[in-house]
Amino acid sequence: MKKLVIAGFMFLATGVFAQKSKVTSAGNYLKYENYAEAKEAIDAAMANPVSADWWKTHYYRGKVYAAIARSADPAVKGLDADAVAKAAEGFEKALTYDDKKMDKDEIKKSYRSIVNLAFTDGVNAYNAKEFERSIKSFKMAEKINLANGIVDTGLTYNIVLVALDGKKADVALEYLNKCIEGSIKGSSPYASKATLQGEAGDEEGALATLQAGREKYPNDQALLTQELNYYLKNGKMDEALANLNTAIENEPTNYMFYFARGTIYDNKKELDSAVANYVKSGDLKPDHFDSFYNLGALYYNQGADLLTEANLTPPSESAKYEKLKSEALIVLEKGLPYLEKAHGLNPTDASTMNSLKTLYTLVGENEKAIAMGAKIEAAAAGQ
Repeated sequence: MKKLVIAGFMFLATGVFAQKSKVTSAGNYLKYENYAEAKEAIDAAMANPVSADWWKTHYYRGKVYAAIARSADPAVKGLDADAVAKAAEGFEKALTYDDKKMDKDEIKKSYRSIVNLAFTDGVNAYNAKEFERSIKSFKMAEKINLANGIVDTGLTYNIVLVALDGKKADVALEYLNKCIEGSIKGSSPYASKATLQGEAGDEEGALATLQAGREKYPNDQALLTQELNYYLKNGKMDEALANLNTAIENEPTNYMFYFARGTIYDNKKELDSAVANYVKSGDLKPDHFDSFYNLGALYYNQGADLLTEANLTPPSESAKYEKLKSEALIVLEKGLPYLEKAHGLNPTDASTMNSLKTLYTLVGENEKAIAMGAKIEAAAAGQ
């Protein structure tokens, strides 16, 4: 009976040895750069339950696939497109074992050594517009770094950029939050996160993000402008004005801030303030059509209101009528130079031409009115 037991034990031990010898074979093939054979041997070891549950199998799997990934020979690289990922899996799994024969420091070193492979694969995938693969590879590089106590903030932001380009909003938001929590890239993650939230219809969330960003970076112009656009879009004029005042303090030569402030005052019917801001915008940027057009339109509308009031005056109040009409013409004449400047900047704008024709008629400049009418007809005819 003992002989039978011994024979059976020897048979079992021989079977285990045979399976584990595949790992040794993989190492030998690798040593002599026989990569295809090394891959075949380690894959066979991984396919067998006996050798698959052995730290050395996973360690050599990492080594074999790392060598394939590193090779400059296209034929070797072609052995497996996911060689980097499989190398990472091998080293990571090997480190979960606790065996006195293991040299964990060596395994950790091998694991660390493939971070550049993962990063390079991420870059190559990004350049090929394979965004999902790029994200996967960058995440792999991040995981290897974190396992070794390394926080690479540039890598974290790279994942954001790839996710944004690849329209992977969920990944972008996840890593933007990491950037915000780690104070990575300053105010930029707040702006990007708010943009994504706005695109998803979460306007209140976008505003909360911008406000959090401005609390940390109160003078950041990009956040200020984005918050301003939110207020303008949602008709929150007082909040928008407060933002613009701060923005102008930070950047007093930005013509767009004065123009925006002018439009707010215009809508609030605070016309003197509107004029002052439009004029400042035009002074800073003499070719800004909208500044001059809005100035002309402001005076045009103000004059038109006075004319309407005059025309509604009873015939018995002729003195009042004449006074209102005279005031209207004075206001209309103030707007003429600005509309003429706007027309010079954009000679094909129909609204400007029609406004000028009407103004010329009202102030008695009939020849100019006729000439402008001819321009309008020519434009309509496509000449």
